[in-house]
Amino acid sequence: MPIEIRELIIKTEVNTNDKYNQNGISKDDITNLKRQLLEECKRIITKSKRRNNYKR
Repeated sequence: MPIEIRELIIKTEVNTNDKYNQNGISKDDITNLKRQLLEECKRIITKSKRRNNYKR
């Protein structure tokens, strides 16, 4: 009997050249951006799970 295993790993790293040039971005803005990104990723994952939920 065939078995299918799927795994997706996404690794990212963000580097900036000048760390002192980020005066326009506050910690609250970064926190909000992280929260929005996580919510969007969760929404996409749950949407794709519902679509692939078929009987075997």
